[in-house]
Amino acid sequence: MNRAQRRKMAKKARGRTGARDHHLPSARINQGIADTARDNVVEIVGQARVPERAREIPVSAFFLADHLMRRLEAEKPLPHPISCQAGCDFCCFNQVQLTPPEALLIGHYIEQNFTQAEKDLLLAKVARNLALTAGKSKTAVAKMRSELPCPLLRDHRCSIYPVRPLMCRAMHALDAARCQAELQSGSLAGSTYYAHRHDIAVSVSAGLMEGCRALGLQAGPVGLPRALKDFFAREDLARRWLAGEEVFGS
Repeated sequence: MNRAQRRKMAKKARGRTGARDHHLPSARINQGIADTARDNVVEIVGQARVPERAREIPVSAFFLADHLMRRLEAEKPLPHPISCQAGCDFCCFNQVQLTPPEALLIGHYIEQNFTQAEKDLLLAKVARNLALTAGKSKTAVAKMRSELPCPLLRDHRCSIYPVRPLMCRAMHALDAARCQAELQSGSLAGSTYYAHRHDIAVSVSAGLMEGCRALGLQAGPVGLPRALKDFFAREDLARRWLAGEEVFGS
């Protein structure tokens, strides 16, 4: 997607979004944002069903989400600073779900940037995660999350930060000490955060999935560890996904 297309997409989303409050009561889908993300998926895949286009889908979604977050916060500055900073990884113990196009982009990024030894270590971490969570409910997994660092963490930093999923882009907190305490105790109370960031990411993700479904493509969501396992266990996943095959397990 070129610069002109990005400006057009952002303008369309702005027209649909309208004014928003930084303090929303709960996460919810903004249908205008979702529609923009959906239309963009249909346009990208309509150009050609090739792996490069599959990877362009999440890039455009990331641009849309990041742009809307920046725009809202420029118009209405945050009343309290966000406490997250490099090396703070407490939210990286949550079990992330993402869409198939995001998984395809992440897998491609790993292929291009990781050594074989790094890939082998990553897949060992993935196997450990899947073994520990097998057969457990989401609540049970959430309570044991201190044992489940993201397989992509490396020295307390995200090893795929430029292509991190939408849900990771929404993660933040206003009190790092509280995040740490809740992680260590297994509490599910939840830390304080700005709801608009979550709403935007959820809305873009919903639209991305709507676009995929409209085209007959696996839409998700899928768990990150399982998606990583499937990506490296199978060949030519992007082409198979674009052909309508269900390439990622649940």
